[in-house]
Amino acid sequence: MAVDISLRLRWSRKSKLAMMRKPAAQSSRTIYRSSKKSTQTIVTIIYLFVFLPISVGVIFLISKGENLTIGGVPVFIVLDFLQDETARTAYFEGDAKKLHNRLEKMGVEEEIKDFYRPEIPDEVELDQYIHQLLYERTGYVGEAYQVNSKGILVLKKNR
Repeated sequence: MAVDISLRLRWSRKSKLAMMRKPAAQSSRTIYRSSKKSTQTIVTIIYLFVFLPISVGVIFLISKGENLTIGGVPVFIVLDFLQDETARTAYFEGDAKKLHNRLEKMGVEEEIKDFYRPEIPDEVELDQYIHQLLYERTGYVGEAYQVNSKGILVLKKNR
């Protein structure tokens, strides 16, 4: 039993000594890498939380939101959509028919057409473009259209 105690005492002394030793000094290369990485992290955080939002805000203010789009849909329409509970609910539930009916009541299709009319003067082409845009965002296929094998809306032949 005395031997056992002495072994424990030796081990505990060694472990205490090891814990009391100071770690070897880091090389200057290791210190440089860690400081470079932390600097990059700080710069990234500043960019994401300060400069990026300010830049987006300035662009929005300069253009007054008139020419900005999100996925091809004008920002002012997206904001109207997000404020309408029925439209939001239909969108997140995946109910394309209900969503299309709500967007129609809100006049979204006509607002988008008014937005793109200066760029696309041909009404048939404009209508197809708007329906394609709405199809890609909502999954709804208008009554006058069908989806071809490439996922593009085309006018039905019986019209």
